[in-house]
Amino acid sequence: MMTFEPIGRVKNELTEKRFIKNAENIVSEIIIEEDYLDGLYKIDEQKYIDILFGFHQSEGYKMITPVFNGETRGVFASRSPNRPNGIGVTTVRLLERKGNKLVVTGLDALSDSPVFDIKPSDFSFQRNINIRDDAMPSRPRINIEKHISCGESRALLNQAGELHGHFCPGLSMGVMATMHVMDLMRQTSDGMEDLLAFVETNNCFSDGVQYVSGCTFGNNALIFQDYGKNALSLVDRNGRGFRVRAKNDIRQVIDNYFPDFNPLFEKIVVERNHQDELKRKFGAVSRRASFGMLDIPFDEIFNIQEVTVEVPAYAPIEESVECAECREVFMKSRGIGRDGEFICQACRGIHHPFLDGYGIHCC
Repeated sequence: MMTFEPIGRVKNELTEKRFIKNAENIVSEIIIEEDYLDGLYKIDEQKYIDILFGFHQSEGYKMITPVFNGETRGVFASRSPNRPNGIGVTTVRLLERKGNKLVVTGLDALSDSPVFDIKPSDFSFQRNINIRDDAMPSRPRINIEKHISCGESRALLNQAGELHGHFCPGLSMGVMATMHVMDLMRQTSDGMEDLLAFVETNNCFSDGVQYVSGCTFGNNALIFQDYGKNALSLVDRNGRGFRVRAKNDIRQVIDNYFPDFNPLFEKIVVERNHQDELKRKFGAVSRRASFGMLDIPFDEIFNIQEVTVEVPAYAPIEESVECAECREVFMKSRGIGRDGEFICQACRGIHHPFLDGYGIHCC
């Protein structure tokens, strides 16, 4: 029978069994036993190392087990700490060596976990460390799900910026609110209307919501309520979930943390002063404020409550018909039948509701 002798122990702030997020921000020390110190020679030349450790607080295991997002998987297709041999492996960033101590970040091991082996990480066989190519076709949001589960708000904000076009506190608030609720609900979105987002504004906040939640107009999982509030209700198909809204003093909170932001916002956005130098300065200040928002405690920015709301039925599949006048195909419900033919709303010259920066126009 094979046995393992620990070469060291983990020391960090994690003392209880729980789901670990923000592991990349947790600093751990790996304290190496005296007999193995020579094995650390030149380890400080490595940027990333792999840590093989034991789940010393785990009790038993199941071959089929739930994972963080509510899915059920085989234990070998999960990162559950409850495993047949109780062994974990994690790639961490090596910050420094202090004698018999290795200071690292990113280690999702509890304090006093036994360490069995250490070796340099090898990324040469991976085409892209961020993208799981084998999983992307069946789970296109897998990287987003990973960032949510690990609390990697900066990665999500960076990617939300690709959709939004710039970084600002409003975008950060949308990212933060959605991450928080999805973490509470342990539910992901596959774009099939089983997770629904009710947004109450059509500003920067809503783009953060759409990117992180995966609920969009295109997949019918985004419901717009034109209340003009920085608020989100994220619910399941039964209408149960959470509503998050920005606190009434949010502008003051932003001003306290980032005093340069609001004055420049007034000049650039409100007064439409688009001088190049002013825009450049505002862009830099807005980026700093946007990423800085992620460090503000959630409770300073938001109020949150459990809710049960009425949800719409699944979106219908509309029949398409050809307009007798413009000869363009449109949804049958968006026009009128006449003498066996159909006329679209545009050709009828009838006003129909539309959404722009001022909200929904109904007449």
